[in-house]
Amino acid sequence: MSEARYVTEANFLITVAKWLHASGWQLEKVPTRDRNRVKHELTTAGISINNIEFRREEEDIRARQRDNLWRIECKDLSSGKRKTVKSNFDKAVASTVSYYAQKDGLRLGLALPDGYNTFLQNKLPQALKEVINLWIFLHLARDEVLVYAPEEELLL
Repeated sequence: MSEARYVTEANFLITVAKWLHASGWQLEKVPTRDRNRVKHELTTAGISINNIEFRREEEDIRARQRDNLWRIECKDLSSGKRKTVKSNFDKAVASTVSYYAQKDGLRLGLALPDGYNTFLQNKLPQALKEVINLWIFLHLARDEVLVYAPEEELLL
């Protein structure tokens, strides 16, 4: 991987939010970056934005289903060199792990474009994913996301 293509966070944040909604989760929080675009896309998809907080603190997406909670970190893919992309990946993993504040009912998520595949395979141990209940959302294209449960091997 010499140069990475740029993928904006809003592109796959919207895709992940739609997936959560379709899976029966109530969105509680999304970031304020590209707020108008995100609101428009969610509304167009039939998702009510009335009870969604739009703020940047903590996780990028928070969603709830009864006593279960998602805390998802989304990371864009810059057009930077491999070292920059690796650093961004490391920061995204560290942020995600920092959301591990409870065991019961918590699902952590790491949402990334497919440009991070090498790092997902080489720097994210299977044991860690299982212990902290870390799910991977791999954005492939607009409205297309692969979701890997913690016990699933990443087929990249």
